[in-house]
Amino acid sequence: MSRLMVSVLLLSLVFASFGYAEDKEEAGFSQRLKMLEEQVQDIKHGAEGGTGLRVSGFVDVSFFYDDNAGSSSFSLDEVEINIFKELSAGISARTDLNFRNVDGNLNADDILEQGYITFRLPIAEPLDFTFGKFNAPIGFELLDPVDMFQFSHALVFNLGIPTNVTGVMLTSKPTDAVDLNLYLVNGWDQLSDNNSNKTVGGRVGFTVSEKVGFGVSFIYGAERDNENSDKRFVLDLDATFNPLESTVVGFEFNYGTEERVPISLPLPDKDADWLGFLIMVHHDLTPSAGVTLRYDFFDDKDAGRTGTVQKLQAVALALTLSLSDGAGVLAEYRHDWSDVDSFVLADGGMDDSNDSLALEFTYSF
Repeated sequence: MSRLMVSVLLLSLVFASFGYAEDKEEAGFSQRLKMLEEQVQDIKHGAEGGTGLRVSGFVDVSFFYDDNAGSSSFSLDEVEINIFKELSAGISARTDLNFRNVDGNLNADDILEQGYITFRLPIAEPLDFTFGKFNAPIGFELLDPVDMFQFSHALVFNLGIPTNVTGVMLTSKPTDAVDLNLYLVNGWDQLSDNNSNKTVGGRVGFTVSEKVGFGVSFIYGAERDNENSDKRFVLDLDATFNPLESTVVGFEFNYGTEERVPISLPLPDKDADWLGFLIMVHHDLTPSAGVTLRYDFFDDKDAGRTGTVQKLQAVALALTLSLSDGAGVLAEYRHDWSDVDSFVLADGGMDDSNDSLALEFTYSF
């Protein structure tokens, strides 16, 4: 299928579906603050001595077309069941059981997206200790498709930050305007540690008003197998603005560096730096329809994250429609490009760009 035909199909989808912004629930506020508030509410119920069991989840199916590969496929992308139990006053447990269609080879780390126990210390300013595996509290975008405005994640999410971490986290909300996270974990997406050192990270979030929120995060530690001395450091800033009730603007800046990365180009065992950012604008066209435009950039100037010295860029346009309570459909067109040939073609050749098209249906309960 040619890129012209991809564009024609996209336009057809544009007229067939708008956006399901209401079901996303982030259109009026920060995605990251929403996740924190949900955690605080879960812990609050446990602190009040509740013993209730809550079950939620979602199903995510899609059709995806990749222009360079010349392939298209229908897919069951993800099924997730979230179980929350208030064990006793101040103690709660949560497990997220997840099937995610990546390469067909699932292990325990794939199936158990999250699993943790949280203890609340009954002091003047409550401190919550979380032990287990949890989504990394860093960055603008969240992991699950029902928490996204697009089908795809940005380059920064895929290349610049971890997805899940396993260890212990301290969470506090000393005021309505400030929230804090500090964690000690095995490493980036490591269920069991791959070396003898631990990784430390944290985030400070600020709610300036109902229309403005931002956060500053860092993560630092040795991340390579059986290597303890060479450290990786990331500084990440995320922000959300609501200039209008129907519009949300998101921004993320990501800077990272890693010592003595074992790459062949441009130099072996070279300290590698990278820099990335994204800008996202979402607008509600109607109470049940919306449109999202995202631009993101990633400069892998020392080949530390992709194995190639390159500047990657991507633009994604998504239109969505709320079908009913909890159900929605999303259409996304995405164009990726680089300043070097880094995208693989179906015949094994290389190109400097790629187009993709996705049609996604989700239902959350």
